Amino acid sequence: MGRPVFLGKAYINWCEKCNVPLIGDSCAVHGKESVFRLNITPPGDLRFAFEKDIEFIRSVFREHYGVDLGELFEGKVVLLNKTPGEDDTYEVILDGYVFGWIRFDPLELKWKPGLKVEGAMALWKRFGKSMGKWIIVDEGAIEPILNGSNLLPVGIIEAEQSIRRNDDVILVSESGEVIATGIAKKDYESLANKERGTGVKVRRQKAVNYRERRKATMEDVLRANSIELEKKVAEAKRFMRKTAMRYSDLPIAVAFSGGKDSLAVLGLALEEFGDEGFTVFFNNTGIEFPETLEYVEELRKELEPKGIKFIVADAGDAFWRALHVFSPPGRDYRWCCKVTKLGPITMAIKENYPKGVLMFVGQRKYESIKRFKQPRVWKNPWVPNETGASPIFHWRALEVWLYIFSRNLKYNPLYEDRLDRIGCFLCPSASLAEIYTLKEEKPELWARWENELKRWGKRFGMPDEWITYGFWRWKKLSRGEKAIAKELGVDVPEERSWEPVKYSMVENDDGTFTVRFNTVVNLRRIKEVAPILGEVEEGENYIRAGEVIFREDGAYTGDFGEGVQAYYLIKRAYECVGCGVCVGKCPEGALSIDPRSRKIVVNGELCTHCRECMDVCPLLKIKNPAEGSQL
Repeated sequence: MGRPVFLGKAYINWCEKCNVPLIGDSCAVHGKESVFRLNITPPGDLRFAFEKDIEFIRSVFREHYGVDLGELFEGKVVLLNKTPGEDDTYEVILDGYVFGWIRFDPLELKWKPGLKVEGAMALWKRFGKSMGKWIIVDEGAIEPILNGSNLLPVGIIEAEQSIRRNDDVILVSESGEVIATGIAKKDYESLANKERGTGVKVRRQKAVNYRERRKATMEDVLRANSIELEKKVAEAKRFMRKTAMRYSDLPIAVAFSGGKDSLAVLGLALEEFGDEGFTVFFNNTGIEFPETLEYVEELRKELEPKGIKFIVADAGDAFWRALHVFSPPGRDYRWCCKVTKLGPITMAIKENYPKGVLMFVGQRKYESIKRFKQPRVWKNPWVPNETGASPIFHWRALEVWLYIFSRNLKYNPLYEDRLDRIGCFLCPSASLAEIYTLKEEKPELWARWENELKRWGKRFGMPDEWITYGFWRWKKLSRGEKAIAKELGVDVPEERSWEPVKYSMVENDDGTFTVRFNTVVNLRRIKEVAPILGEVEEGENYIRAGEVIFREDGAYTGDFGEGVQAYYLIKRAYECVGCGVCVGKCPEGALSIDPRSRKIVVNGELCTHCRECMDVCPLLKIKNPAEGSQL
């Protein structure tokens, strides 16, 4: 899952009287007197739970504990805090305390719940022994447990019969007080029979803050946070204005993805630059959710009459064409972003704003370590004609949603379908939990991608588990994925390889090099890209490009490095998918994409053979050529 963003201890302030979360240290209604701090798991990028989220949480807890949380959650503001783990885990927060969590088990492929002591108190108070997964503890075992000891079966007086090994359980004293929660290390039968060994691995918890509070609405949340929210909005708009003045020679634009963060930036831009006008760029990757496309179209129809220019950078079917060249994308093999995003947006900017653009984007430091380390204003090396800036860089998801709700902005309906991430529906960076949510909520989309994966799985000789457990999301399995495969007893190759164009290089006796390919060299096609390597000379049965001579049976050169470059050129000639990343990078404007073949073409009169286009081509972002090409 990658390293989690860690920005120090995480917490959320809470107004006891309003019973709502606060983004500052004071409530706009009751001041500071009623505010207390709730510690949560870093990075603390909280969001509000939608109705369908709450229904799902109820179903997960109902399956495990046999009781319904409906009454407990009714009329309450519920927050979800995504925390680091093997897969997706969310802390569930209400009434100013962490109730518990739900986590997706990547081995059992199912969601499981757990309770903090406060949550256990809330359930035990309502349901008592009518709920499941409880253990009555001997009074003599309580003090050792509170001091950090695990529970031995000898200290158990009574246990609920549905308990199985590794179940989350609650520990209750004979007097009916919840004292701890933990994980059962034995089944009910073993616990009841007092078998030796640890009975329950007890969780450590420093403090308990359980108290049931008044009901609250989103209006209460907005009212309590109104002052702090407007401070953040004002700072973001000042940043946008200051940045626009700093880059006054560049036109203003907003990158809109259809997600919540870009919606917040769009809203801020409308407030700050609405009267002046600006451009909205939407990148249609060709693998968007249909709902996102409908949503974006609705926004376009709403904004264009107000003087807002709307530009769609459309990748068309580039992903599906490129799939046959690259094989399925992976977290360590992200060709898809370059083909469906960076290429189309680069070309769209170049076509509409050839001198560049100032692009306000919805990036936030809480999203990843890479973004956390990124400055608030930057130049994108992949999109050289774009200067990026993030007004909401320091915002948490909670603040983004507060802004959206406060302005009554129309958000993507997919958020109400338990989809936390709005983007390409088959993103390899998705968690297993997100994939299984996609299967449940949008089965027709998953079916299309699964059919492609089945074809590739067969081609690679992969077991069914390659798809079932999401191993396809890596070109080379991570340490964690290898551990999961081992635990499952599944033989998944550590690395998959797909190379349509292969080569070998031989050093001849005279010190020259011969490069052979697994295909006949198409000299007519080579001529279209040959200027990249140098001045071009066309003979009867050859094409010379700089220091390399191409013939139908291979390439010939006196330099090893140029032999590698010959291989690169063959790959670009044959495997180009027309993403356009190189077109935007070319300083001379010598590159274009043929609309018929959808492949790169080089204007020999303009090309200076600088080879900068080689540095950005997704096909060529590789390791040592002797090891084979790899993004």
